[in-house]
Amino acid sequence: MVYDLRVALLLWAPLGLMFLSLGLQFRKDTAVQRVGKVLGIAGLVLFSVSFLTVPSSPSAASSALFVSILPSLILMIFGLYLALFSGEIPVRRFDPIMRPIGLLLFVLGFALFESMHWSDFSMLPSTTWDGETNRFWMVFRPTFLLAMSSFLLTGGYLVHLVQKRTTQSSLALYATGLCSFMLLMASVFFDGSSTTAEEFHTSVLLAASDVLGFVAGVGLSILAFGLTIWQFERKRPQLNQLPPPNQQQLAKAAEIVQQNLGGDDDE
Repeated sequence: MVYDLRVALLLWAPLGLMFLSLGLQFRKDTAVQRVGKVLGIAGLVLFSVSFLTVPSSPSAASSALFVSILPSLILMIFGLYLALFSGEIPVRRFDPIMRPIGLLLFVLGFALFESMHWSDFSMLPSTTWDGETNRFWMVFRPTFLLAMSSFLLTGGYLVHLVQKRTTQSSLALYATGLCSFMLLMASVFFDGSSTTAEEFHTSVLLAASDVLGFVAGVGLSILAFGLTIWQFERKRPQLNQLPPPNQQQLAKAAEIVQQNLGGDDDE
């Protein structure tokens, strides 16, 4: 009982604080937003160290994996942020010279992420937990690569379709998506440092079902929303079916117009 309470307080409650923090950021009160940020940081820190505070819990492997991939995620996110907001765009926040630096940071972060799978070098973050491959790593990496390659290749096609020609942006999306897809296929055919190709193949199939389920869920949500709007608009009376305004309504409208525009008082 005491052990379950420790796990709930030191692992699951911090995750709840992070989701609560995210919800508070949508409030208009800035004080509430600041409280939400403090709760989010506290939850993130407590969750990050839960693999030390409750190491016997199987779910603590998620905390260990999060700490392991955090350096590569920081490099990729920060690099992508620099690259996106340093080009010739209206919302530019950085000098254009920062774009190559941002791209370099993204590539370094992605290389660090991939080296964790292919190399067992002691200086690299570990992907093992309790003497075996971290089961959350077998979920995260194939899903990440599959989603990344799918969205990048689709994005490249959409950019090409909108601009009616192949541009530098579409080529960059195609190249990055193809690179991630090739790495995904390489993991299916070749063993990693702590993962066999057969194990990863099974994980890819499960990841594909997750991605397809996500896409199907989004599509069904859009379809349901569209049908709801269509039904609502279909039941509304047409403009030509509305009765003409009576004299009282016309007088009220003229009064409102005169109050807002001034009427004869401006002459």
